Amino acid sequence: MSEAQPPRVLLVKLGDLGDTVLLTAAVDAASRVLSGYDLDLLIGAAGTSVFAHDPRLRRVWSFDRRRIMGRRAFAPRSLILWGRLLWSLRRERYSAVVLAHHLTTVLGTLKLASIALGCGAPVRVGLENGRSGFLTHAENDGGFGRRSEGAYWVRLVGVLAWALHYGPSGAPIHGRLSVYKDPAAVRRVQALLHGAARPIVAVHHGLGGWIPSRAWRPEGYSRVMETVHARVGGTLLLIGGPEERQAAEHLAALTSVSAAVLAGETDVPVLTALLDACDLYLGPDSGPMHLAEALDTPVVSLWGPTNERAWGPCPEVGSSPAICLRAPDRPHPTLYTKHAMGDVRRASDLGSLDPALVADAVIELLERTGSVSKR
Repeated sequence: MSEAQPPRVLLVKLGDLGDTVLLTAAVDAASRVLSGYDLDLLIGAAGTSVFAHDPRLRRVWSFDRRRIMGRRAFAPRSLILWGRLLWSLRRERYSAVVLAHHLTTVLGTLKLASIALGCGAPVRVGLENGRSGFLTHAENDGGFGRRSEGAYWVRLVGVLAWALHYGPSGAPIHGRLSVYKDPAAVRRVQALLHGAARPIVAVHHGLGGWIPSRAWRPEGYSRVMETVHARVGGTLLLIGGPEERQAAEHLAALTSVSAAVLAGETDVPVLTALLDACDLYLGPDSGPMHLAEALDTPVVSLWGPTNERAWGPCPEVGSSPAICLRAPDRPHPTLYTKHAMGDVRRASDLGSLDPALVADAVIELLERTGSVSKR
């Protein structure tokens, strides 16, 4: 690398869309405190559009993490692609690498260690939970939910700043969630919502992704939508990915009120603009929920198996007004607690969550944020 080129830092988060959105707080922090360094990212393929037009970044690497999950990680094709990635990273001669991951499993730790050591960075930063021998600097991992995921990654930027002599150890570092709003996508959404009655509520029924028990029953959403529409009117939008289109159509047919089915019709830039234009998001722990949080769109989120103290809206990195709801018979998460991921096959569902309680929360937040008048 030429002496004229600034040193480079690599920030790593091989996750899905929601994980990538939560990483934006660390990017914000790094861009503030690491003047003189170029910042690169290595993220999961699902989140590349989040940083597609980010001027704070020199380069965004992506890798489909499904190729390295479980037994697929040892398939010849996966090993070849992983090796090519490591070789490409090594050629960049990074000064430092930050791993925005918990070292929860042995296989996951091996993958992250191969990145940290393979890229050749002399400064390697991550979380300490007994498996961090390959790191040079570490922040104590208090476990899932000790603080929000986004706040963990901001703290790692603070550790990196100290390691690179950009401030004293323990100095407060701040970062906020943010996502780019594509002008073309904004114009498309403005045309789509022209004349739509307020409040506009985005409902993400969802299928739960690789944790199916995150999904709530459609009958519950239907009752909430009917109650909210009867009390405050407005426009209901059913959002989601292409794989959720059929479920959204089923929900639209189930409810007695009109709801526009947009699931499968919005890429991430359009979904971002859509959520920015909405008065509230209703749904489970998901990528769209994190997008709404990053856009300061009010959020009513439904929780069952996953940990809202880890992934729920958090004032440390965001400012979205939010209400997190749990059923009385599901008072605690069964996944991502302390230092364990848990067994997805035995994960709890959302339990006996009361639709009336959810509808009250939606209306309360709409009133609190001024989207509707208090009655």
